[in-house]
Amino acid sequence: PDYKSDKERCIFFLKTYSCGDESGRRKYEDMLVDISNRKRESLEIDLADLEEFCLTIEGYENFPEIVQSNARRYASIFAEAADDIMPRRIFGVSDEDDSFDVLMRQRDQIGVEINENINVSPELPDVLRRRFRVYFKPGTKIAVRTVRSIRAADIGHLVTFTGVCTRVGDVKPLLEVACLTCDCCGFEIYQEVIGDNFNPINRCPSGACSLRAPTGELFLETRASKFIKFQEVKVQERSEDVPVGHIPRSLTVQVKGGLTRTMRPGDVVDITGIFLPKPSTGFKVRLFA
Repeated sequence: PDYKSDKERCIFFLKTYSCGDESGRRKYEDMLVDISNRKRESLEIDLADLEEFCLTIEGYENFPEIVQSNARRYASIFAEAADDIMPRRIFGVSDEDDSFDVLMRQRDQIGVEINENINVSPELPDVLRRRFRVYFKPGTKIAVRTVRSIRAADIGHLVTFTGVCTRVGDVKPLLEVACLTCDCCGFEIYQEVIGDNFNPINRCPSGACSLRAPTGELFLETRASKFIKFQEVKVQERSEDVPVGHIPRSLTVQVKGGLTRTMRPGDVVDITGIFLPKPSTGFKVRLFA
């Protein structure tokens, strides 16, 4: 797939989509303005809007199906497209910079000074600057399925299923960007974390440490790292969906960001998410090996 052209399609959709009513307002441009002005923390892509938009443009007919079949990748592409066209923040009389703005300004200044002196600057990941998350809302053609009907062929796809919440875990912090600091030269390295586990960088890449024989040791700075809210929910299929003589099946749902604390045990819910496998680790691997 050509992700570069797909990113241009995402930018074109976010910039030009307008509602079908008489107002003709640019729905997603208004969302980006609210995100820039700190009034919103999510960018919700309605797949019904995407389907309606792609039907009117030649060459875009299969784009909604491509997005749904590789939803995790295209969620990041939509986020990158939104970063490229994000409008400038409009400051009001009572608006003040929060701690995140002050920290980002200091990081940019440190990066400029290091770049002038050592010719090596810490690269800030786009995730670290981003103040929103991308969510997909199901379109009109997505059928609500049962837990039992979700198979291996659906891996990576956007699926909608119904079930009963049987267990809701505590809300915990999940590391999204790790900030590592060198104890010798004070250089900062930002490492993007994908998944539940990661291997931190153990060697300082700065120019000052590269001239030394023993390089500096890196330590994790929790205050400068980025964390998001994370919660695990166990969803079991409803009793009417279980065939006679079978055991009810369940799925573990990982909820992040503003969607945490929206479900309670016993709730009957319709969930739209990306179906992904999770490898077994620790004692389970030794037990079934």
